[in-house]
Amino acid sequence: MFKINTDSKYSRILNDEKEKERAKMHSFHRYYGKLIPAIPSAFIQEFTQKGDWVFDPFTGSGTTAVESKKLQRNFLGVEINPLSAEIARVKTTSLDIELLETVNNEIIRKIEEDRRDYSDHEKPYITNREHWFKEFVQEDLLKIQKNINEYFAMTDKIDCGEIDQYRNFYLIVLSAIIKNASNADTRHVFPGVSKRMRALEAEGKINIDVLGSYKRALKSRTQMFDIYENKNSAVEIIEGDSSLIDLKEYSNKMDLIVTNPPYISSVRYIETLKLEMYWLEEIKSPEEYKKLGDKMIGNDRLHKHEYETIGHTGYKEINDIIDMMQAIDKKSAKIIEKYFKDMEKVIINMSGLLKENKKAVLKISDSKMKRQKIETGKLLTIIAEANGFKLKDVFLDKINNNSRTLTTYRNTYSDIITHDYIVIWEKMNVR
Repeated sequence: MFKINTDSKYSRILNDEKEKERAKMHSFHRYYGKLIPAIPSAFIQEFTQKGDWVFDPFTGSGTTAVESKKLQRNFLGVEINPLSAEIARVKTTSLDIELLETVNNEIIRKIEEDRRDYSDHEKPYITNREHWFKEFVQEDLLKIQKNINEYFAMTDKIDCGEIDQYRNFYLIVLSAIIKNASNADTRHVFPGVSKRMRALEAEGKINIDVLGSYKRALKSRTQMFDIYENKNSAVEIIEGDSSLIDLKEYSNKMDLIVTNPPYISSVRYIETLKLEMYWLEEIKSPEEYKKLGDKMIGNDRLHKHEYETIGHTGYKEINDIIDMMQAIDKKSAKIIEKYFKDMEKVIINMSGLLKENKKAVLKISDSKMKRQKIETGKLLTIIAEANGFKLKDVFLDKINNNSRTLTTYRNTYSDIITHDYIVIWEKMNVR
Protein backbone atom coordinates (compact mmCIF):
# COMPACT_ATOMS: atom_id res chain seq x y z
CA MET A 1 0.00 0.00 0.00
CA PHE A 2 1.30 3.44 -0.99
CA LYS A 3 0.94 5.20 2.35
CA ILE A 4 2.98 8.18 3.51
CA ASN A 5 5.24 7.34 6.44
CA THR A 6 5.13 10.36 8.76
CA ASP A 7 7.83 8.92 11.03
CA SER A 8 10.36 7.64 8.50
CA LYS A 9 13.89 7.14 9.75
CA TYR A 10 15.01 7.83 6.19
CA SER A 11 13.36 11.24 6.33
CA ARG A 12 15.42 12.06 9.41
CA ILE A 13 18.58 10.80 7.73
CA LEU A 14 17.87 13.03 4.72
CA ASN A 15 17.10 16.08 6.84
CA ASP A 16 20.37 15.62 8.72
CA GLU A 17 22.23 15.44 5.40
CA LYS A 18 20.59 18.65 4.21
CA GLU A 19 22.28 20.52 7.06
CA LYS A 20 25.74 19.70 5.71
CA GLU A 21 27.66 21.89 3.27
CA ARG A 22 27.32 20.72 -0.31
CA ALA A 23 30.25 20.28 -2.68
CA LYS A 24 30.98 23.33 -4.83
CA MET A 25 31.10 21.04 -7.86
CA HIS A 26 27.30 21.09 -7.92
CA SER A 27 27.48 24.77 -8.94
CA PHE A 28 29.68 24.07 -11.97
CA HIS A 29 26.91 24.76 -14.50
CA ARG A 30 23.45 26.27 -14.13
CA TYR A 31 20.97 23.42 -14.43
CA TYR A 32 17.32 23.69 -13.51
CA GLY A 33 15.43 20.76 -12.05
CA LYS A 34 18.37 18.88 -10.58
CA LEU A 35 18.30 16.85 -7.40
CA ILE A 36 19.52 18.48 -4.25
CA PRO A 37 22.85 16.74 -3.48
CA ALA A 38 21.65 15.68 -0.02
CA ILE A 39 19.32 13.07 -1.55
CA PRO A 40 21.96 10.93 -3.29
CA SER A 41 24.51 11.67 -0.56
CA ALA A 42 22.24 10.47 2.26
CA PHE A 43 21.16 7.26 0.58
CA ILE A 44 24.52 6.36 -0.94
CA GLN A 45 25.92 6.43 2.59
CA GLU A 46 22.91 4.59 4.04
CA PHE A 47 22.63 1.79 1.49
CA THR A 48 26.11 1.22 0.00
CA GLN A 49 29.77 0.73 0.81
CA LYS A 50 32.91 2.08 -0.86
CA GLY A 51 33.44 0.37 -4.19
CA ASP A 52 29.74 -0.36 -4.76
CA TRP A 53 27.92 0.64 -7.95
CA VAL A 54 25.25 3.39 -8.13
CA PHE A 55 22.95 3.88 -11.14
CA ASP A 56 20.90 6.88 -12.28
CA PRO A 57 18.76 6.40 -15.41
CA PHE A 58 18.11 10.17 -15.59
CA THR A 59 21.59 11.51 -14.88
CA GLY A 60 20.95 15.14 -15.84
CA SER A 61 23.96 17.29 -14.96
CA GLY A 62 25.36 14.59 -12.69
CA THR A 63 24.30 15.28 -9.10
CA THR A 64 24.13 11.59 -8.20
CA ALA A 65 27.29 10.95 -10.21
CA VAL A 66 29.25 13.62 -8.31
CA GLU A 67 28.11 12.32 -4.93
CA SER A 68 28.94 8.75 -5.93
CA LYS A 69 32.48 9.62 -6.93
CA LYS A 70 32.99 11.90 -3.92
CA LEU A 71 31.95 9.00 -1.67
CA GLN A 72 34.15 6.51 -3.57
CA ARG A 73 31.37 4.56 -5.22
CA ASN A 74 31.36 3.59 -8.88
CA PHE A 75 28.69 5.17 -11.04
CA LEU A 76 26.71 4.30 -14.15
CA GLY A 77 24.36 6.86 -15.67
CA VAL A 78 22.20 7.37 -18.74
CA GLU A 79 21.24 10.81 -20.06
CA ILE A 80 19.41 11.65 -23.27
CA ASN A 81 20.50 15.30 -23.54
CA PRO A 82 24.02 15.38 -25.05
CA LEU A 83 25.00 18.63 -23.32
CA SER A 84 23.75 17.41 -19.94
CA ALA A 85 25.70 14.18 -20.39
CA GLU A 86 28.88 16.12 -21.17
CA ILE A 87 28.39 18.43 -18.18
CA ALA A 88 28.07 15.35 -15.97
CA ARG A 89 31.19 13.76 -17.48
CA VAL A 90 33.28 16.89 -16.94
CA LYS A 91 32.05 17.24 -13.35
CA THR A 92 33.07 13.67 -12.55
CA THR A 93 36.49 13.57 -14.22
CA SER A 94 39.53 13.71 -11.94
CA LEU A 95 41.41 16.60 -13.52
CA ASP A 96 44.82 17.73 -12.26
CA ILE A 97 44.37 21.15 -10.64
CA GLU A 98 47.99 22.22 -11.15
CA LEU A 99 47.83 21.27 -14.81
CA LEU A 100 44.53 23.13 -15.18
CA GLU A 101 46.06 26.26 -13.67
CA THR A 102 48.94 26.09 -16.15
CA VAL A 103 46.64 25.53 -19.11
CA ASN A 104 44.28 28.27 -17.88
CA ASN A 105 47.09 30.79 -18.11
CA GLU A 106 48.21 29.61 -21.53
CA ILE A 107 44.71 29.62 -23.03
CA ILE A 108 43.85 33.03 -21.59
CA ARG A 109 47.11 34.46 -22.91
CA LYS A 110 46.41 32.92 -26.32
CA ILE A 111 42.93 34.50 -26.38
CA GLU A 112 44.20 37.90 -25.28
CA GLU A 113 46.90 37.88 -27.96
CA ASP A 114 44.46 36.85 -30.69
CA ARG A 115 43.97 39.86 -33.00
CA ARG A 116 41.90 38.12 -35.64
CA ASP A 117 38.68 39.79 -36.77
CA TYR A 118 35.83 37.40 -35.96
CA SER A 119 33.07 39.55 -37.41
CA ASP A 120 33.05 37.59 -40.67
CA HIS A 121 33.74 34.15 -39.16
CA GLU A 122 31.00 31.55 -39.40
CA LYS A 123 29.14 31.29 -36.12
CA PRO A 124 27.03 28.43 -34.76
CA TYR A 125 23.45 28.28 -35.98
CA ILE A 126 20.97 29.68 -33.46
CA THR A 127 17.44 30.73 -34.39
CA ASN A 128 17.35 34.55 -34.10
CA ARG A 129 20.98 34.61 -33.00
CA GLU A 130 21.14 38.43 -33.11
CA HIS A 131 18.14 38.56 -30.78
CA TRP A 132 19.94 36.49 -28.19
CA PHE A 133 23.51 37.79 -28.47
CA LYS A 134 25.06 41.16 -29.19
CA GLU A 135 27.51 41.08 -32.09
CA PHE A 136 30.59 41.63 -29.92
CA VAL A 137 29.43 38.84 -27.58
CA GLN A 138 29.15 36.43 -30.50
CA GLU A 139 32.66 37.37 -31.61
CA ASP A 140 34.11 36.97 -28.11
CA LEU A 141 32.43 33.59 -27.57
CA LEU A 142 33.70 32.41 -30.93
CA LYS A 143 37.21 33.68 -30.17
CA ILE A 144 37.31 31.74 -26.90
CA GLN A 145 35.95 28.59 -28.54
CA LYS A 146 38.39 28.74 -31.47
CA ASN A 147 41.38 29.26 -29.20
CA ILE A 148 40.38 26.34 -26.96
CA ASN A 149 40.17 24.00 -29.94
CA GLU A 150 43.41 25.29 -31.46
CA TYR A 151 45.26 24.94 -28.17
CA PHE A 152 44.30 21.30 -27.71
CA ALA A 153 45.09 20.50 -31.33
CA MET A 154 48.74 21.41 -30.75
CA THR A 155 49.57 21.09 -27.03
CA ASP A 156 52.10 18.55 -25.80
CA LYS A 157 51.43 19.20 -22.11
CA ILE A 158 48.58 16.68 -21.88
CA ASP A 159 48.66 12.96 -22.61
CA CYS A 160 46.88 12.07 -25.84
CA GLY A 161 44.40 9.89 -23.97
CA GLU A 162 43.33 12.82 -21.80
CA ILE A 163 43.12 15.57 -24.43
CA ASP A 164 39.34 15.26 -24.87
CA GLN A 165 38.71 15.31 -21.12
CA TYR A 166 40.63 18.54 -20.65
CA ARG A 167 39.28 20.20 -23.80
CA ASN A 168 35.73 19.39 -22.74
CA PHE A 169 36.36 21.03 -19.37
CA TYR A 170 37.18 24.31 -21.13
CA LEU A 171 34.19 24.04 -23.46
CA ILE A 172 31.75 23.27 -20.65
CA VAL A 173 33.09 26.23 -18.65
CA LEU A 174 32.34 28.30 -21.75
CA SER A 175 28.84 26.82 -21.80
CA ALA A 176 28.43 27.83 -18.17
CA ILE A 177 28.78 31.55 -18.99
CA ILE A 178 26.70 31.62 -22.18
CA LYS A 179 23.38 32.54 -20.59
CA ASN A 180 24.99 35.33 -18.57
CA ALA A 181 26.64 36.65 -21.73
CA SER A 182 23.38 36.56 -23.68
CA ASN A 183 20.49 39.02 -23.71
CA ALA A 184 18.36 36.51 -21.80
CA ASP A 185 17.17 37.28 -18.29
CA THR A 186 19.05 34.96 -15.94
CA ARG A 187 16.21 35.21 -13.42
CA HIS A 188 13.99 33.27 -15.79
CA VAL A 189 14.11 29.51 -16.27
CA PHE A 190 13.53 29.72 -20.00
CA PRO A 191 15.67 31.99 -22.18
CA GLY A 192 13.83 35.23 -22.83
CA VAL A 193 14.62 38.92 -23.27
CA SER A 194 12.43 40.34 -20.50
CA LYS A 195 11.08 43.84 -19.90
CA ARG A 196 13.51 44.05 -16.99
CA MET A 197 16.47 43.37 -19.27
CA ARG A 198 15.24 45.88 -21.84
CA ALA A 199 14.88 48.52 -19.12
CA LEU A 200 18.38 47.82 -17.79
CA GLU A 201 19.72 48.03 -21.33
CA ALA A 202 18.02 51.39 -21.88
CA GLU A 203 19.52 52.70 -18.63
CA GLY A 204 23.00 51.55 -19.63
CA LYS A 205 23.22 49.18 -16.68
CA ILE A 206 24.16 46.04 -18.60
CA ASN A 207 27.89 45.47 -18.91
CA ILE A 208 28.82 42.18 -20.55
CA ASP A 209 32.48 41.20 -20.27
CA VAL A 210 32.75 37.81 -21.95
CA LEU A 211 36.46 37.19 -21.43
CA GLY A 212 36.35 38.50 -17.86
CA SER A 213 33.45 36.15 -17.10
CA TYR A 214 35.33 33.25 -18.64
CA LYS A 215 38.46 33.97 -16.61
CA ARG A 216 36.48 34.05 -13.36
CA ALA A 217 34.60 30.89 -14.30
CA LEU A 218 37.84 29.05 -15.05
CA LYS A 219 39.39 30.08 -11.75
CA SER A 220 36.44 29.01 -9.62
CA ARG A 221 35.75 25.74 -11.42
CA THR A 222 39.39 24.66 -11.45
CA GLN A 223 39.38 24.55 -7.65
CA MET A 224 36.23 22.40 -7.55
CA PHE A 225 38.21 19.28 -8.47
CA ASP A 226 39.86 19.08 -5.06
CA ILE A 227 36.96 16.88 -3.90
CA TYR A 228 38.33 13.99 -5.97
CA GLU A 229 41.82 13.91 -4.53
CA ASN A 230 42.83 10.25 -4.10
CA LYS A 231 39.38 9.14 -5.26
CA ASN A 232 39.44 7.09 -8.44
CA SER A 233 36.05 5.42 -8.65
CA ALA A 234 34.80 4.44 -12.08
CA VAL A 235 32.25 6.73 -13.73
CA GLU A 236 30.47 5.86 -16.97
CA ILE A 237 27.84 8.18 -18.39
CA ILE A 238 26.09 6.93 -21.51
CA GLU A 239 24.20 9.25 -23.84
CA GLY A 240 20.93 7.52 -24.60
CA ASP A 241 17.26 6.90 -23.83
CA SER A 242 16.71 5.01 -20.57
CA SER A 243 13.52 3.46 -21.91
CA LEU A 244 15.29 1.91 -24.91
CA ILE A 245 18.96 1.45 -24.04
CA ASP A 246 20.41 -2.06 -23.73
CA LEU A 247 22.33 -2.37 -20.45
CA LYS A 248 22.48 -6.16 -20.21
CA GLU A 249 26.24 -6.08 -19.60
CA TYR A 250 25.46 -4.44 -16.24
CA SER A 251 22.75 -6.93 -15.20
CA ASN A 252 22.59 -7.50 -11.43
CA LYS A 253 25.65 -5.30 -10.95
CA MET A 254 24.11 -2.21 -9.31
CA ASP A 255 23.97 -1.81 -5.52
CA LEU A 256 21.74 1.28 -5.48
CA ILE A 257 19.64 3.42 -7.81
CA VAL A 258 19.04 7.09 -7.05
CA THR A 259 17.09 9.16 -9.55
CA ASN A 260 14.61 11.94 -10.22
CA PRO A 261 12.28 10.80 -13.02
CA PRO A 262 10.80 13.35 -15.42
CA TYR A 263 7.33 14.70 -14.76
CA ILE A 264 4.21 14.13 -16.84
CA SER A 265 3.71 16.94 -19.36
CA SER A 266 6.37 18.78 -17.43
CA VAL A 267 8.66 21.70 -17.99
CA ARG A 268 10.51 21.23 -21.25
CA TYR A 269 13.96 20.86 -19.74
CA ILE A 270 15.59 21.06 -23.15
CA GLU A 271 14.46 24.70 -23.48
CA THR A 272 16.42 25.76 -20.41
CA LEU A 273 19.69 24.84 -22.17
CA LYS A 274 18.89 25.67 -25.78
CA LEU A 275 21.31 28.61 -26.12
CA GLU A 276 24.18 26.55 -24.75
CA MET A 277 23.29 23.52 -26.87
CA TYR A 278 23.15 25.55 -30.06
CA TRP A 279 26.39 27.42 -29.36
CA LEU A 280 28.36 24.25 -28.61
CA GLU A 281 26.66 22.63 -31.62
CA GLU A 282 25.20 19.75 -29.68
CA ILE A 283 22.23 20.58 -31.88
CA LYS A 284 22.62 22.33 -35.23
CA SER A 285 19.10 22.98 -36.49
CA PRO A 286 15.49 23.42 -35.33
CA GLU A 287 14.82 19.94 -36.68
CA GLU A 288 17.50 18.39 -34.44
CA TYR A 289 16.21 20.40 -31.49
CA LYS A 290 12.65 19.19 -32.04
CA LYS A 291 13.76 15.59 -32.59
CA LEU A 292 15.60 15.56 -29.27
CA GLY A 293 12.68 17.17 -27.44
CA ASP A 294 10.27 14.61 -28.86
CA LYS A 295 12.37 11.76 -27.43
CA MET A 296 12.20 13.03 -23.87
CA ILE A 297 9.94 11.11 -21.52
CA GLY A 298 6.99 13.18 -20.33
CA ASN A 299 7.10 15.67 -23.19
CA ASP A 300 3.79 17.12 -24.35
CA ARG A 301 4.71 17.69 -27.99
CA LEU A 302 2.19 15.57 -29.84
CA HIS A 303 0.71 16.07 -33.29
CA LYS A 304 -3.03 15.57 -33.66
CA HIS A 305 -2.66 12.30 -35.54
CA GLU A 306 -0.65 10.86 -32.63
CA TYR A 307 -3.59 11.04 -30.24
CA GLU A 308 -6.39 10.03 -32.58
CA THR A 309 -6.13 6.57 -31.02
CA ILE A 310 -5.70 6.20 -27.26
CA GLY A 311 -4.31 2.94 -25.91
CA HIS A 312 -4.05 1.25 -22.53
CA THR A 313 -1.26 -0.04 -20.31
CA GLY A 314 -1.12 -3.32 -18.42
CA TYR A 315 -2.33 -1.62 -15.23
CA LYS A 316 -5.99 -1.00 -14.37
CA GLU A 317 -5.29 1.99 -12.14
CA ILE A 318 -3.45 3.78 -14.94
CA ASN A 319 -6.03 2.79 -17.54
CA ASP A 320 -8.80 4.28 -15.39
CA ILE A 321 -6.97 7.61 -15.41
CA ILE A 322 -6.39 7.41 -19.17
CA ASP A 323 -10.11 6.76 -19.72
CA MET A 324 -11.11 9.59 -17.40
CA MET A 325 -8.74 11.98 -19.14
CA GLN A 326 -9.83 10.89 -22.61
CA ALA A 327 -13.32 12.18 -21.82
CA ILE A 328 -11.78 15.57 -20.99
CA ASP A 329 -8.88 15.93 -23.42
CA LYS A 330 -7.55 13.28 -25.80
CA LYS A 331 -4.09 14.79 -26.08
CA SER A 332 -3.62 14.70 -22.30
CA ALA A 333 -4.82 11.09 -22.24
CA LYS A 334 -2.19 10.14 -24.83
CA ILE A 335 0.54 11.96 -22.88
CA ILE A 336 -0.38 9.95 -19.77
CA GLU A 337 -0.47 6.67 -21.70
CA LYS A 338 2.89 7.33 -23.33
CA TYR A 339 4.53 8.49 -20.09
CA PHE A 340 3.65 5.36 -18.12
CA LYS A 341 4.53 3.02 -20.99
CA ASP A 342 7.93 4.69 -21.28
CA MET A 343 8.47 4.63 -17.53
CA GLU A 344 7.55 0.93 -17.41
CA LYS A 345 10.45 0.25 -19.79
CA VAL A 346 12.78 2.29 -17.57
CA ILE A 347 11.64 0.43 -14.45
CA ILE A 348 12.16 -2.93 -16.16
CA ASN A 349 15.72 -1.81 -16.98
CA MET A 350 16.22 -0.70 -13.37
CA SER A 351 15.03 -4.05 -12.06
CA GLY A 352 17.40 -5.92 -14.34
CA LEU A 353 20.39 -3.88 -13.21
CA LEU A 354 19.81 -3.90 -9.46
CA LYS A 355 21.02 -6.72 -7.24
CA GLU A 356 18.48 -8.57 -5.11
CA ASN A 357 17.57 -6.91 -1.79
CA LYS A 358 19.14 -3.62 -2.94
CA LYS A 359 17.31 -0.29 -3.01
CA ALA A 360 16.06 2.22 -5.55
CA VAL A 361 15.43 5.75 -4.26
CA LEU A 362 13.31 8.13 -6.33
CA LYS A 363 12.22 11.73 -5.89
CA ILE A 364 8.77 11.95 -7.45
CA SER A 365 6.03 14.57 -7.66
CA ASP A 366 2.35 14.04 -8.26
CA SER A 367 0.91 15.91 -11.23
CA LYS A 368 -2.23 17.68 -12.30
CA MET A 369 -3.50 17.69 -15.86
CA LYS A 370 -6.67 19.55 -16.75
CA ARG A 371 -7.20 19.97 -12.99
CA GLN A 372 -7.16 16.19 -12.50
CA LYS A 373 -4.70 14.80 -9.96
CA ILE A 374 -2.36 12.06 -11.10
CA GLU A 375 -0.62 10.21 -8.27
CA THR A 376 2.59 9.57 -10.17
CA GLY A 377 4.52 8.06 -7.26
CA LYS A 378 1.74 5.61 -6.46
CA LEU A 379 1.28 4.60 -10.10
CA LEU A 380 5.00 4.12 -10.73
CA THR A 381 5.12 1.98 -7.60
CA ILE A 382 2.34 -0.22 -9.01
CA ILE A 383 4.48 -0.73 -12.12
CA ALA A 384 7.56 -1.39 -9.98
CA GLU A 385 5.76 -4.01 -7.89
CA ALA A 386 4.88 -5.88 -11.08
CA ASN A 387 8.53 -5.86 -12.13
CA GLY A 388 10.54 -7.21 -9.23
CA PHE A 389 10.28 -4.46 -6.61
CA LYS A 390 8.44 -4.00 -3.33
CA LEU A 391 7.72 -0.70 -1.62
CA LYS A 392 10.10 -0.15 1.29
CA ASP A 393 9.17 3.39 2.37
CA VAL A 394 7.64 6.64 1.15
CA PHE A 395 7.73 10.03 2.83
CA LEU A 396 7.21 13.67 1.95
CA ASP A 397 10.22 15.83 1.21
CA LYS A 398 9.95 19.45 2.26
CA ILE A 399 10.64 21.81 -0.62
CA ASN A 400 12.38 25.15 -0.27
CA ASN A 401 10.23 27.38 -2.46
CA ASN A 402 12.95 30.02 -2.51
CA SER A 403 15.36 27.68 -4.26
CA ARG A 404 16.27 28.18 -7.91
CA THR A 405 15.19 24.72 -8.97
CA LEU A 406 12.42 24.03 -11.44
CA THR A 407 10.13 23.07 -8.58
CA THR A 408 8.96 26.63 -8.10
CA TYR A 409 8.47 27.28 -11.80
CA ARG A 410 6.83 24.01 -12.73
CA ASN A 411 3.89 24.70 -10.41
CA THR A 412 2.58 27.36 -12.78
CA TYR A 413 3.98 25.92 -16.01
CA SER A 414 2.64 22.41 -15.78
CA ASP A 415 0.22 22.55 -12.84
CA ILE A 416 2.29 20.18 -10.73
CA ILE A 417 1.61 19.81 -7.02
CA THR A 418 4.23 21.46 -4.85
CA HIS A 419 5.30 18.62 -2.53
CA ASP A 420 7.64 15.83 -3.50
CA TYR A 421 7.83 12.23 -2.35
CA ILE A 422 10.91 10.23 -1.62
CA VAL A 423 10.00 6.69 -2.61
CA ILE A 424 12.20 3.73 -1.71
CA TRP A 425 11.77 0.42 -3.51
CA GLU A 426 13.58 -2.80 -2.74
CA LYS A 427 14.50 -5.41 -5.34
CA MET A 428 12.86 -8.65 -4.28
CA ASN A 429 14.66 -11.95 -3.91
CA VAL A 430 13.17 -14.08 -6.66
CA ARG A 431 14.74 -17.35 -5.59
